[in-house]
Amino acid sequence: MSRALLLFALSFAGPCAAGADEAGTRGFFAALAGDWQGSGETLGMASTQQARWEPALGAAFFRFVFDNRMTAADGKETRFRAEAFYRVGKDGAVTGTWLDSRGVTQQIAGGLDESGALVILWGSEATERGRSTYRLAEDALEITDEVVGEDGNWRTFGQTRLTRDPG
Repeated sequence: MSRALLLFALSFAGPCAAGADEAGTRGFFAALAGDWQGSGETLGMASTQQARWEPALGAAFFRFVFDNRMTAADGKETRFRAEAFYRVGKDGAVTGTWLDSRGVTQQIAGGLDESGALVILWGSEATERGRSTYRLAEDALEITDEVVGEDGNWRTFGQTRLTRDPG
């Protein structure tokens, strides 16, 4: 993990719950496994999203594949795609790498918070700094994406609700 991301992650109350461990975090990722679809809002635009979570490279990592089609008020569509690889440490902490269709690579770090949601911090001063929260509801996966603004405050730029793809 880069020194900048480590300092960024440490600058907040740690995302890992006191009781989170490797088995608990791996269990959360196992519950995510499969295909998801749904809608939400990203950057003020209506969005339709698809996601896949799966074990990768002999289950040493969990892979996330994401496709977001955003539609502006004028009907113009913007497509954003990403892939990430998450590694769960023995202490339940998550590290990894995010790559997206903007050509950006982000280091990521996080873990389960006290509520049981997966909280991932990402980015650097050279790119952008943000946080993605993945919360499993009874019948859905809720994702909230935030970025740190120039004033140092979190600003939500994405809200998504996905359900398992029945196909």
